Amino acid sequence: MIKNRQKIENKARQLWGKTLHNEKINSSHCNQLEDIFKEKWTKALQGSLLEIGCGTGADLEVYSKNKKIQKITAIDLGDNIKKLSEKYKDKKDIYIIKGNALSLKFESNEFDVIYSFGVFHHTADPIKCISEAHKVLKSKGKLFLYLYSSHEDLIIKRIGILIETTIMKLLGFIPFSFQRLICTLLSPFCWLIFSAPSLTLKFLGFKVFAKKFPFYFGSHPFSLVGDLQDRLMSPINHRFSKLEMQSILKSFNFHAFEVIKTSSGLYIYAEK
Repeated sequence: MIKNRQKIENKARQLWGKTLHNEKINSSHCNQLEDIFKEKWTKALQGSLLEIGCGTGADLEVYSKNKKIQKITAIDLGDNIKKLSEKYKDKKDIYIIKGNALSLKFESNEFDVIYSFGVFHHTADPIKCISEAHKVLKSKGKLFLYLYSSHEDLIIKRIGILIETTIMKLLGFIPFSFQRLICTLLSPFCWLIFSAPSLTLKFLGFKVFAKKFPFYFGSHPFSLVGDLQDRLMSPINHRFSKLEMQSILKSFNFHAFEVIKTSSGLYIYAEK
């Protein structure tokens, strides 16, 4: 188990810490939580905030402008934190450190709100990550997560997951640099198979059904390269059903929780 965890973390550092997250800043994801949870989200953003997996710093930039947040701590496994640390070196209320979601080096009951988007499902033990977050969250503190869904009730998505899993296994035997090239070559193919039909359905007025396709957001043949690298070159992709996640949150005795399932994945709110 320890050896497997080290292998996963080494690949994660290489993929996100040294490659994807050292490139240009991506668009922020936190607006998705705001769209879904609305007042729960806006009211929660105050006091001390911990972001687990700060990536390129897109969400961190949004939080840094929120005057209700008095202290921001952002952690990540990779070397991407060096650029972010330099960017915010003059901000006394922002702390950027190297850290691991599976072992948070903070005091118990330290944070008012914890946010992590698309991180826990790439670790060796997502449930352990939730346990660690619960530990450092204050009483009545709020936890917001995005995790991959198993899409157990969507056949088109299930086919996409099967293809994804198969390619991930095959890429595991190929050198890292060639994995990136293959993702680039796969982008037009995935766009043609998934994105193009979705765009056609959207154009015809079937907007809800269009989002049931994998990669429905692809705008042109090479628009999926980054997302393919994020998914297919990942060391591991855990997926959960809505019921599974509700059961997990219940086991941690969260005071209240809500799991919203969309065509993109699971959006999670939990109050300690």
